[in-house]
Amino acid sequence: MFKLLKKYFSLKKTERKILNRTLFWLIFALILVRLIPIKWFSNLLGVFNKEIKLDLNNKQLLLISVLQKNIRRLKKRLPWTVKCFEEAIAAKKILEKYNIKTTIYLGVAKKEEEILIAHAWLKSGDVFISGRKGHKQHTVVGFYT
Repeated sequence: MFKLLKKYFSLKKTERKILNRTLFWLIFALILVRLIPIKWFSNLLGVFNKEIKLDLNNKQLLLISVLQKNIRRLKKRLPWTVKCFEEAIAAKKILEKYNIKTTIYLGVAKKEEEILIAHAWLKSGDVFISGRKGHKQHTVVGFYT
């Protein structure tokens, strides 16, 4: 426990701030996704089926890498499994605070005959923020910007 606290306080102030926001939004997304139908909160995700193209500067890329690192840290230590959709929502909300536009992609793939598997990933421009692994096997059914 003390080792974790020592590690936490050794982080830079900005990184610690992003870590705190990440924890908050992962908990919020967990409740949202697992308890509430998507039609009730889809307006929080952005505009449906509207895609934007943008280029990120070095500061934004650095912020995204810190966010990705913090998500990996928390996913290892949280007592529940963080699903791809929850991770994408949390990352999107954090990046909104820093005025970085993102798009959540929702996809499905067929496993065997009748089983559909869903996946969500988050991108900003051409940069994957979450859900890169496995996105190629899924067909995009919608996205929110």
